[in-house]
Amino acid sequence: MNYAKYSRSRREFVFATVFANPFDEIVALLEAMNELGIKPEHECFDLGHVGSLEPLMHKGVLRPPLHVSCVMGVLGGAPPTARNLAAMVDHIPAGGHWGLIGIGIGRGQWGLVASALGLGGSVRVGLEDNFYLPGGKMARSNGELVERAARMTQDAGRQVATVAEARALLKAA
Repeated sequence: MNYAKYSRSRREFVFATVFANPFDEIVALLEAMNELGIKPEHECFDLGHVGSLEPLMHKGVLRPPLHVSCVMGVLGGAPPTARNLAAMVDHIPAGGHWGLIGIGIGRGQWGLVASALGLGGSVRVGLEDNFYLPGGKMARSNGELVERAARMTQDAGRQVATVAEARALLKAA
């Protein structure tokens, strides 16, 4: 897939590459992970990436339950909208765990966080992905972003996982 960053002020791509992900390499990596007992995280940037999971499961190189991260906000991947997130989630093989990672979309990340919580997924927030709180104020720390996500989780009627619960969930997935 194309993987890029575009500067609207400069009207140019300031970073652009092609993210190669051929199936023969995916299969080889999954086989090596299986031999070593490593449980992969599947970062899916587009609906086509989600659609690639089932054939790999059918082939036997990808073993359920899965841990899928829907990565949104990367130019070249799925545009970061609630509808696109729902479409990706609808195609994740049953029985696994999924979460949202919103990259570089500023305050727009928080609408996706709310959507992920409403759809039953987990969320990842932090300065690696987004610098801003919902109102547009720059966060001072990862903790400030995590506090907001925790509050949104509780406001959505969900429980924030403890560290032990998160480890158990990801180990099972």
